[in-house]
Amino acid sequence: MSAEHFTDKKPFPTRSLYVHIPFCAGRCAYCDFFSVPRGSCSPSTLASYVSAVLEQAAEWTQIFEAGEFATIYIGGGTPTVLGTELLGTLVRGLEPYAANGCEWTIEANPESLDEEAVQMLAETKVSRISLGVQTLSQSQWPILGRVGSVEDSLRAIELLGSSRFEVSVDLLAGIPYRASDPAGAPEYIEAQLLQSLSALSGKVPHISMYDLTIEEGTVLQRRIVDGELVLPDTDSLARARESADGMLAAHGYIRYEVSNYALPGHECRHNLAYWNMDPYLGLGSGAVSTLAYPADAHQRMLGSMVRLNGTKNLKHFIARPADIPPEVEIIDKPTAAFEVLMMGFRTARGVDATRFSVLFGIPILELIPSSLERWGGEIIQKDNHIAIHPRNFDILNRFLVECLEEMDENRAMLKT
Repeated sequence: MSAEHFTDKKPFPTRSLYVHIPFCAGRCAYCDFFSVPRGSCSPSTLASYVSAVLEQAAEWTQIFEAGEFATIYIGGGTPTVLGTELLGTLVRGLEPYAANGCEWTIEANPESLDEEAVQMLAETKVSRISLGVQTLSQSQWPILGRVGSVEDSLRAIELLGSSRFEVSVDLLAGIPYRASDPAGAPEYIEAQLLQSLSALSGKVPHISMYDLTIEEGTVLQRRIVDGELVLPDTDSLARARESADGMLAAHGYIRYEVSNYALPGHECRHNLAYWNMDPYLGLGSGAVSTLAYPADAHQRMLGSMVRLNGTKNLKHFIARPADIPPEVEIIDKPTAAFEVLMMGFRTARGVDATRFSVLFGIPILELIPSSLERWGGEIIQKDNHIAIHPRNFDILNRFLVECLEEMDENRAMLKT
């Protein structure tokens, strides 16, 4: 599909930008994301990639009428493996697209974040650092196969603590333990997670805690299949999660999304845009964009959502960064409606009921009345939003399955 498909249509405002940096110092044992080993790339390749991203930004912001951006997120991979000079070139090249007050996040891994990089970023519009720690347990670190160390993580946290940046730290729950380890009991699983949280609570304003997913073909998956590692059972993980929730709540953190906790006022605005299903532009090799177009020029009702999946061929991207990728997905109205509900119900605030009615031509209360009634005591309606109580976040999929089944029955209600 070519650019001509888009240029005769004016999309809904696109105010969030994601930039993908696929380079990593090394692949973690659990990772199946698109990434490229930093050591396999010459300095000229890295420089060419940054230039290509900036060329794509100049072209795509015009094609898709995107920006200025209220949120920017540079992720990966590991953006900080570009080195201070190239990372600075990228950031300064993107600054003209940032709106005043833009929340601008850069992902970093502890071993590649040093004082020089922090000082350079402090002189730019970047406002937030998301630090990939995953665990602060000495026994769990080698299981994850990560570059760096617990000591690197603690050093980076201390370094950022004295900076001007908003700081977020990523942790993983459900890390496997060695089959030969006699301490692989439920109490051990809980203790390791709480150990990491106790080192962070009060020191950073935002913590993301994701359940580890075992992906096919990863080193971690093979070690589990071979019997070398054992996954925590569901009950052990649930108890660890419950204890973690309690510890974070005691330190003033609010679980504002299924996997995210923040001190009041420190929620991630970029991720809130994702969960609200706001349109966003994705730049870089392997990046995804989700754009939205009205039914016609005079309507606020959704006509279509378009998802662009950027090429993972690094050489092709560098040579022709502005190309519209052939992997363009047109998302139909029922699918778009479910995605809006699915993402919105992940948050404590919930789904904006007024916006949903405008986009899809039907109130939520009419589209899934039976599901909402069955979960009545757990449904919160406030400020034109419909949410499920956060105490149900860990069983959210049960509710979403019911919503999907009911929506399938009521597909005809969604106006085309």
